[in-house]
Amino acid sequence: MRYKTLLFICICFSFVMRLSAQDSINKQKVNKYNFPEFFHEAGSYLKQPTKWKGGDLLKMSAIGVVTFSLMQVDEKIRRTALNNPKYAKSLPMEIGKQWGGFFFIPITAVTLLTHGAISHNQTTKKLGFEIAEAVIFSETTTFISKGFIGRSRPFTNHGAFDYHPFTFFNSPHNSFPAGHVGAAFALSSVLSKNVDSGFLKVIAYIPAFLTAASRVYQDEHWTSDVFLGGSIGLLVGNWVVNLHENKDSRVQVSSLYPLSVKISLN
Repeated sequence: MRYKTLLFICICFSFVMRLSAQDSINKQKVNKYNFPEFFHEAGSYLKQPTKWKGGDLLKMSAIGVVTFSLMQVDEKIRRTALNNPKYAKSLPMEIGKQWGGFFFIPITAVTLLTHGAISHNQTTKKLGFEIAEAVIFSETTTFISKGFIGRSRPFTNHGAFDYHPFTFFNSPHNSFPAGHVGAAFALSSVLSKNVDSGFLKVIAYIPAFLTAASRVYQDEHWTSDVFLGGSIGLLVGNWVVNLHENKDSRVQVSSLYPLSVKISLN
C-alpha cells in the first residue's frame, strides 16, 4: 500500500505542477515551487549524507542508539498492547491511521497546490508543495529502507528479529521503518513550521503521535519501526521547510481565542 501511496502522490503532484507551469507561462512570470525546483531539491536531498557535519552525525547516532534500544523491548511492548485491545479501533486510533494514510495526505497536498496555482496564492502553493515534497522524500526513504531490510511485521508472529532482505513489495516483510508514521510526521512538521502560534505548533504533532500509537496498537509495526519512521519524517519535513523559509509567506494563526487566521500573499 505504501508504494501505491507514493505513486499516487507523485501522479497528483505531476498534474498540479503542469497546471502551475502552464499558468506561469501564461502570466509570463517566474513561478516558484515548480518541477525544476522539485528536481533540484531532490538532488540536494540525495546529497545530504555527504554534507553531514558533527552535529548531524551525532543526531543520526542518537536515533540509531534509541532505535536499537527499542528493538530489545519490541516484543514486550507488543504483548502489552495486545493485552489491551479494546481501544484498537477507537476514534483516536483511526484518526492517527488516516493522518498518515493513503487518502488524507494526497488530498491535502493536491487541494493546496491546486488552489495556489489557480488563485496565484504563493502561500497555499508553498504549503502544498512542501507537504507533497516532504512526504515523497520521506516515503521514498522508508520504502527503499524497508525493502532492503525486509523485517517481518508483528502480526506475522515471527518475532522482532525475523528478516527477509530485498522484499520490496511484500507487505508482511516491510515493517522497518514505518512508512505511515514517516508520512504523518513529515506532514505535521511542515504544518507546524508554517504557523506562528506556539500552541498550534504543538497541536500539529498530536495526530502524528496518534499515528505512531495506532501502528503499534493495531499490530502493524514494532515500536522501533515507529520511532525510526517518525524520526525520518520529522527530519525530512523540517529540512524541506527550511529550504523555503520566508516569514512573509507564512500562515499566521493566533491563539485559540479570539481565533484569527492571516495568510500573507507574495
